[in-house]
Amino acid sequence: MTRDNRLYLAWVVALLATLGSLWFSEVRQFVPCVLCWFQRIAMYPLALLLGIAALRGDLGIRVYALPLAAIGWVIALIQNLEDWGVIPTLRVCSARAAAPCDVHWPVWGAGASLNSVLTIPVLSLVAFTLIIGLLSWGRDKRA
Repeated sequence: MTRDNRLYLAWVVALLATLGSLWFSEVRQFVPCVLCWFQRIAMYPLALLLGIAALRGDLGIRVYALPLAAIGWVIALIQNLEDWGVIPTLRVCSARAAAPCDVHWPVWGAGASLNSVLTIPVLSLVAFTLIIGLLSWGRDKRA
């Protein structure tokens, strides 16, 4: 059993992202869009699997966690590219959807200057990027 702080950090990031998404939807009553749901589908298992792997010192989790994090990262990137106007809005994210993807919920409270830059999709992209980076970082071969 090998202890690796990067595995613990990846778990903490996944756990904070999971709790944060639940706080936004359950406490602040933000309705998640379709792309948000797909990102949750990728993130929530990471919080559980990385926690178990960190406690067991199981670096083999990288084989399973990295593809899941990569899928979530791609979905988060697509949502951010839509928000930034780089790509057109997907049909599933249109204004006719139950929760359109272009709603900009105030992350820090109404009127805060960070709301235009630090959106929920940006937070998701950062979380997936951190997880991928922490899990990809080379390990020493010594035991």
